[in-house]
Amino acid sequence: MSTSGDRTFLASLTSRVVAVILMVACCCALMVGYATTTYTVNVFADGNAIPVKTSVRNPQLIVAQADVEVGTNDKIDASSFRVGSDIKHGNAIIVYRAVPVTIYDDGKKVASVEAAGTVADALEKAGIVLEGADTPELDPDTLLKKNMKINVLRGYEITLVVDGLHKKVDYATGTVRDVLKRANITLGDYDVVKPALSKTLHPGSVIKVKRVSYETREVEKAIKFDTVQKTSSVLAAGKERVARQGKNGVMLVTFEDKVVDGEVVSSKKVGEVVKKKAVNKVVVKGTRGSNTYNASNSTAGPPTSYVKTFHGPATAYTGGGTTASGAAARRGLVAVNPRQIPYGSKLYIVSDDGKVYGYCTAADTGGFVSNGSGTLVDLYMDSNAECTQWGRRNVTIYVISWGNGRV
Repeated sequence: MSTSGDRTFLASLTSRVVAVILMVACCCALMVGYATTTYTVNVFADGNAIPVKTSVRNPQLIVAQADVEVGTNDKIDASSFRVGSDIKHGNAIIVYRAVPVTIYDDGKKVASVEAAGTVADALEKAGIVLEGADTPELDPDTLLKKNMKINVLRGYEITLVVDGLHKKVDYATGTVRDVLKRANITLGDYDVVKPALSKTLHPGSVIKVKRVSYETREVEKAIKFDTVQKTSSVLAAGKERVARQGKNGVMLVTFEDKVVDGEVVSSKKVGEVVKKKAVNKVVVKGTRGSNTYNASNSTAGPPTSYVKTFHGPATAYTGGGTTASGAAARRGLVAVNPRQIPYGSKLYIVSDDGKVYGYCTAADTGGFVSNGSGTLVDLYMDSNAECTQWGRRNVTIYVISWGNGRV
């Protein structure tokens, strides 16, 4: 049977056990917490990488744990520092040492400072304010070096002429291409820029952008009809009638226009298509009762069908001999340009004033081929008197059939 003293002793013992358990639990919790917040950081200073195992969250304290002294003008860069991260994940703190640098403003010395970090840090340390297009010649992120010289270029206005507008643009450095990029100007494939894109600028410079494009357009143009003359022994000499009225055709012509800033400055034809052929006018002239020079086979009258006609001056020649095709020269054989009318071609020739040479054959080469006289055909006559009487007159040659080069 327990006494009151026994009960008091048991209660005291129980309390002490509970206290011990609670203290052990607290210690374990602290140890676990310490373990879970410990991480490693690389401290970079003076060319060295110093790994620091820490649970501290303050970058300055971590640098102190690495036994790195930081001067008044030195800079601690914690941009790559992450609490709880690790070296293998790039966790780092960088200590930049202050160095003497000289700052110039448009080439004029304005300050000498002890600064650490980048060009931007040095400018801030010196109290240099950048406005508009002002910029240091060196990239603002360039790391400082001992005795570095930093020159600040002050911006000025240039004029940009584009799309009908005159814009004022701040400029300090760079090329014409850089200015257009900053002004959000997009160039087309054919646009023209002056000065050239690679050029740098100076105060008062003007950049001109001409918008250039090429556009096609189609225009319908009339095809003028020709007048074809035929002869008829049914009509009296000096009489004529229109056997068929002429009609103009239609040609679809394609042009390419060069357009500069909305205005067409030049055009060139790039194609054409016949939409509707022209119909030639046919005029019949009478020959009944007229004087004619008839070839030996001309009595059959003008042809009723033919493959082509030519119109132009005709002269006459005589004297015998042999033609270029090898046949003996005689009435009914005529001299032509064989590249235009092959030897052996069967022809019918009549002058504009009704004089009929008649049916004949292309057999000789006319001297006009090389002398540039513009003659179309040379007709063989039996005498000089006939040649003189014929002289030079315009004729129509009806090609009844094409020759094969032989007579």
